[in-house]
Amino acid sequence: MFNMKNKIFENINGYPLDEEQQQAAMSNARFNMIIAGAGSGKTLTMIGKIKYLLEIKHIPPEEIVCISFTNEAVNSLKAKIQNEKIKVFTFHKLAIYFLNKEDYFYELIDESYLSTVIDTFFNQENLSIYLKKAIKKAYKIKIYTAKKIKNSPKYLENKKIIQSFINLYQANNLKKTDLKNLLQQKNSALLLIIFAVITYYENEKQKNHYLDFDDLIKKATQIVKNKKIAIQEMIIDEFQDTSLLRLDFVKEIINSSGAHLTVVGDDFQSIYRFSGCDLDIFLNFQKNFPNAITYKIQTTYRNSNELIEIAGNFVMKNKAQLQKKLKSNKHLTHPIQIVSFINRYHGLLKTIKKIKTGEILILGRNNFDIYKYIPKEKIKWEKNGYFYLENYDFQLRYLTIHKSKGLESENVIIINLENDLLGFPSKKKNVDPINLIEKKDDFLFEEERRLFYVALTRTKNYCYLLVPYINASIFAKEIKKMV
Repeated sequence: MFNMKNKIFENINGYPLDEEQQQAAMSNARFNMIIAGAGSGKTLTMIGKIKYLLEIKHIPPEEIVCISFTNEAVNSLKAKIQNEKIKVFTFHKLAIYFLNKEDYFYELIDESYLSTVIDTFFNQENLSIYLKKAIKKAYKIKIYTAKKIKNSPKYLENKKIIQSFINLYQANNLKKTDLKNLLQQKNSALLLIIFAVITYYENEKQKNHYLDFDDLIKKATQIVKNKKIAIQEMIIDEFQDTSLLRLDFVKEIINSSGAHLTVVGDDFQSIYRFSGCDLDIFLNFQKNFPNAITYKIQTTYRNSNELIEIAGNFVMKNKAQLQKKLKSNKHLTHPIQIVSFINRYHGLLKTIKKIKTGEILILGRNNFDIYKYIPKEKIKWEKNGYFYLENYDFQLRYLTIHKSKGLESENVIIINLENDLLGFPSKKKNVDPINLIEKKDDFLFEEERRLFYVALTRTKNYCYLLVPYINASIFAKEIKKMV
């Protein structure tokens, strides 16, 4: 069967699919998980899967749904599929699609509304004595007034904590009973305030028919439940970054439609836990979708074999990661190079001059890292992270590693490999009560390790690590032993 059908894969957007990609694309199982290594052509495999469904299985295009995580990724996938009848959505756009089909009336609100609600909440004077007492304790004020709260040095700090907690609360699909259980476990003034803010926030939304982005998915999940949905095939990209809220949505669609499900992802590149993504959903795919078949795409077309071996050994120090042996037909001597420096700026200039040719992507752990290495007045910013350096006529690009995911460059420079609170790995820990609902590391710097793997694998050629002579990060020291 394999040889009879593999001719359709000879030209997928100008490239042939390799054997592993073809086998994954041709699966007829109800539930499929494709583990696709960095640079292994997962998008081509998805397009090959769609071609197989259309030309061999004769699935109507309007009964195929593809989901990706960003609008940019969706638009890119649409352009490559070139079939307007196939539904290509983000999770939120798919939710809107179901709500619109039901003529459900709502107004969509963004994150700024939550910020406004928090401010409004503290303007109330009719709060309970018990809650006012908690506010005085959490905001370190002696007399309860809205003005005193807003002028408290704790106000902005606590506001960020409240917003982050509520976002995680919704992404994890938690309920009020979960919060009550937390309150019984931990007597926290701020947690009590959060409980009250959530109640106030939900009442305000209900009163005004407002939905936030997580509400879209919650409401769509309710709508598709017990309905007959005309979907035969569902394909989800970047499944390692799925939340419990999204998982429930997918389950209801699958149950209501009887559709086949194919998910594509890479546990090595799961880096969004702070937004409520739960890697366990990917690692334990069969628990939610019994008898699922797993495929591995292990040939990378971006990185050299030498780089991918170092990067793979680095990330698989955490034995909870799914074991895979990535390989490449591309070879480079010393693709990871360590540049030691005393002065950050001079060290970066030295590296840039060393590269000579090809595009250069500079990656940092934080938005502001670039300013540790280049004074602001020497940078002329263009769009999308591109900039020119004073007195140099070539273009550079700076991004955080989170923003670089899915991108590639001829050459990569990684900065901020320093042993510091906001270095790489970042040692910043979540504060109470966020750490009560965010999944904790079972392995030291578990997600930071995956983030570093993402950084290493953005390059098509060489990756340069800028490492200080004194106070180098533990990741830099570990890689130094490997190269």
